[in-house]
Amino acid sequence: MEHSSISLKGNRLDVEFKHVPVAFVNGLRRILLAEIPTVVVRDVQILDNSTKMIHEMLRHRVEMLPINVKPEEAAVIRDTKIELRFLPPATPDLTRKEAVDVTTDDFVVDGPRKNVILKDRDLDKPLFFMNLKPSESIHVKATLAVETKGASQVCVATFKNHIDVDRAKLDKDSYVATAGDDETARAELAKIFDNFDIQRSYSVDDSGRPFWFDFAVESIGVIPAKDLLGRAAAIFKKKIEDWCNIPLLHEGDNWYSIETEEEGHTIGALAQILIYNQKVNYVSYRIVHPLLPKMIVRFNTKTEPEKVIAKFKEEAVALCETILKTV
Repeated sequence: MEHSSISLKGNRLDVEFKHVPVAFVNGLRRILLAEIPTVVVRDVQILDNSTKMIHEMLRHRVEMLPINVKPEEAAVIRDTKIELRFLPPATPDLTRKEAVDVTTDDFVVDGPRKNVILKDRDLDKPLFFMNLKPSESIHVKATLAVETKGASQVCVATFKNHIDVDRAKLDKDSYVATAGDDETARAELAKIFDNFDIQRSYSVDDSGRPFWFDFAVESIGVIPAKDLLGRAAAIFKKKIEDWCNIPLLHEGDNWYSIETEEEGHTIGALAQILIYNQKVNYVSYRIVHPLLPKMIVRFNTKTEPEKVIAKFKEEAVALCETILKTV
């Protein structure tokens, strides 16, 4: 990690990763997007709904509410109940005469903390939920739970190849030169290059592969971005260690494979590139079928396969620990 900068009150982190394979950076991105434990709304009960929104959509919208609770706050998760209730028109104390915009402030929270529903991170305003007409009513109850996969703590998790300034200058000169002596055309091509083609002038290693990346992560506001990156690295490290403990399958003629139903592209792509760098005869990974949770890494080597996996583990874990020591 190099040249890190924090902004948006700790919610955004911009950092550079250098001398790492693209599969590692992409693996971090994948974990940040969908594998950080996240507190979510679950067990939604729709007791009354006379709106035009169907039950399935209403339930989905309630479950998508951002929750301002960390996964380690077990007591808050266990004891919190959420309720939204607007009385039906026949009720005598009905005071609504016009349509009302229902926001997250209209949810009643019963539990150790009241501010469990996240407000707009930047404006500190309640989030819009739905528009309720005077003739409509709604009554919903829900609880909290922790999801380890599928939910997200981030609104941004992305990376791009780092621009090589020297290479970009040479490429720009060559690109602009195609306009000849026409100064207007040269200026136009210079703008086009700066806005678009410069992205092709990225830093590469001796093998011609990108090795330097600009990484950005932005939190929704529950956990600071720097902490999220650390959690992602810790999860990545655990995935690597668990995968390396899976027994090797010997297929004969120096062919070996590891099969797992727990991992996919995140581990497979990293294993492929790091094992490839060990100069084995062949290495690949594949997902057996998009609908089947099974991934196979297969390689051919005259070296002891245990040493190949041990070296992969050493290098992959070292990449994760570099982040864990920095954040």
